[in-house]
Amino acid sequence: RWHGRGSCFSEDTCWCALPHQVLLLDTMASSEAGSPEDASDYLSRMNFKNMVEWLTAEAILNRPDDPMVFCRNLLDLKIDSRGGLPYASEQPTEYLKSCYSEASNLADEHGRIHGKVLAPVTTSANQQMGAVEKRLAVMERLIGASRSIADSLDPYDATNTIVKESCSILNADRASIFTMSNDKSNLILMIAEGAKNITVPVGVGIAGGVAASGDMVNIPDCYEDSRFDPSYDKKTGYKTSNMLCAPIQDSSGDTVGVLQIINKKEGPFEAEDEEICRILTSQAGIALKNARSFRAQMLVQKKLRSVTDLVRAMQADMGINSLIFTMTSKAPAIVDADRCTIFLVDEKANAIWSQQGEINLRIDLDKPAIACTVAKTGTTINIPDAYADDRFNQEVDRKSGYHTKTILCLPIKAKHKTVGVIQLINKNDGVFGEDDEEMMTTFLDLVGPILMESNLVANTQKGEGNELTGTSGGRQTAKKPQLEGFAEDGEEEEEEEEDE
Repeated sequence: RWHGRGSCFSEDTCWCALPHQVLLLDTMASSEAGSPEDASDYLSRMNFKNMVEWLTAEAILNRPDDPMVFCRNLLDLKIDSRGGLPYASEQPTEYLKSCYSEASNLADEHGRIHGKVLAPVTTSANQQMGAVEKRLAVMERLIGASRSIADSLDPYDATNTIVKESCSILNADRASIFTMSNDKSNLILMIAEGAKNITVPVGVGIAGGVAASGDMVNIPDCYEDSRFDPSYDKKTGYKTSNMLCAPIQDSSGDTVGVLQIINKKEGPFEAEDEEICRILTSQAGIALKNARSFRAQMLVQKKLRSVTDLVRAMQADMGINSLIFTMTSKAPAIVDADRCTIFLVDEKANAIWSQQGEINLRIDLDKPAIACTVAKTGTTINIPDAYADDRFNQEVDRKSGYHTKTILCLPIKAKHKTVGVIQLINKNDGVFGEDDEEMMTTFLDLVGPILMESNLVANTQKGEGNELTGTSGGRQTAKKPQLEGFAEDGEEEEEEEEDE
């Protein structure tokens, strides 16, 4: 029963009528603290009676399902409102008066409350503190992840670290990183060095669309999004439920890749996850740039070592065949190419010759072959897409099963005369650039005079027979070869017919 404007406690409530155990604890506490204050004095001084009465009144007014949580939240709210000031014993009385005033407005003429339930206190300092602590924990993990990502100098190590940290912090099942191709037309899925590249055209699909727009995409249900391609799920049996896809940008704001995170374990990705993802992608942009710079430096060192090895080989007074073999095996490392062929010019026969193992290849200079054009004009040819260039003979690939993508063909000169041609095939990462041309030109300036002075080239220029040209009568007819190292049409077969 509510006593109108009076107290909800009877007048004979005695705060000194405490259990023996409480009095015993009070005696122990007083003895340890050296204070004579007993329990009743402490409760009176702290105005504990009004505090309890106020909490009881608030509970009656609000009728919470969980009175303990309600009281905790209510106390948190009042503590927050103090603004850091210490507790004052008159505060419970003020709270109680305010509560009674509100209760009087809700009671009928009989002093009864008709069950109006006020909105429960939802703001909790504990809850706020918990949210702050959770956020701090996430930030600490992000800092740790940033350190791990920054320590990865190899591009593939950096990618694996970014994927691992993204899944861990966002509690996701899987993640992938796509990097932008050099021509900005495709995304390349980073898997492992040496693995077959998986490419996605920019503007196609979810990742391609993010790369084109530069905007993050949060998809709560992938199968309800028309941009999602379910073919991979059907092929593997894996089900992609939700996805967060964000661009990876460098310090200039250019998109250099895409981070794709799928299947958060606790439901769709939220706004907080998007914020975390932005932090991760900003770190990923820096890491990928640093990794690429580091790899470029390593490639430069590798190129310099290859050049040094070749220069030493040329000065080692080895035979011409050994020299050409060394050049053919070492030159690809200078420009990070997959294969290499060296042709020597035979002015007398109006042809260029090459040898790989037991295979002798002759091409007439009048043919529209790439190496022939370089031999005749003395100019470099750099082809970024072999199949889009009419000078490339696709029949060579069809016979060998090899796929030629990029070609760099340079003249080997001595005394302003072209004595040979070097043809490099398939740069491992992208297309051959100006720096590759400059590096090879510098190297070939050293090679040209050595080839010019060699007996092999001298004899070729004179039209004399030797083991490379095969014009001497002692060469036997060979079986049909597989010209795997060549990017030109093979005339070894035609040459045999002529000899026959």
